[in-house]
Amino acid sequence: MRNVKELHPELQIKLSLLQSECKKQGIVIGVGECLRTKAEQDALYAKGRTKPGKIVTKAKGNTYSSMHQWGVAVDIYLKMDVDGDGSTVDDAFNNSTGLFNKVGKIGQSIGLEWGGSWKSIKDLPHFQLPQYGSTPAQLKAKYGTPNKFMKSSAWSSSSGKKAAGNALKAQNNTDKSAKRIESAQSLEKKYAGSYDVGSNCNLMSGAGTGVVAPVKKGTQVQCYGYYTKKNGKVYLFVQVGKKTGFINKNDLK
Repeated sequence: MRNVKELHPELQIKLSLLQSECKKQGIVIGVGECLRTKAEQDALYAKGRTKPGKIVTKAKGNTYSSMHQWGVAVDIYLKMDVDGDGSTVDDAFNNSTGLFNKVGKIGQSIGLEWGGSWKSIKDLPHFQLPQYGSTPAQLKAKYGTPNKFMKSSAWSSSSGKKAAGNALKAQNNTDKSAKRIESAQSLEKKYAGSYDVGSNCNLMSGAGTGVVAPVKKGTQVQCYGYYTKKNGKVYLFVQVGKKTGFINKNDLK
């Protein structure tokens, strides 16, 4: 659901290892959140303040106070039929059988910090590289901004140069380009499920912006509950084949 290639190269490797180790234990996970740009962080900060919804973060984009902005954190979700109803999309965050706890232990065993182990607010889907601290304080003190960090030797090893370039480009990208898929601003389990496209429409890179690809009537899409509300309209973040993007909920049935 997000571009893993924009993550710190070490996290890319460990994320791949996490997925393979989970698969060995019969647990299938997907990637829900990778690099988060300043604009995307500001959109999250606005929720519950200047935008509808509940407050979900204390961090403004220009404070660089989210580890996701530094490319060293990732959120995962389950791609499994946990409740046995024949569907996987409604179980993305279902921890009724303790699957997130199992994934957390696997992540810790390969050297990742797990948000589920935090003493204050637990974040079960969250993993990050531990060497940069639990918060961005260390990164901000040493590098100032994510861009400078991504240009540093801590990131730009020979194996990480391509990833760094992808991430730097994404940090400076805008809604004018459909190549960069925006992050959804909200999550509601009620929106998770399979939908049919009711009329010919476009898969968008954001909520009503940037055409990724045309989508024909009758095409089936999947949503894992992520969405963005803009100008009174709900745009679901969906998967269409191998592509992801946003479709106006009114175009789905």
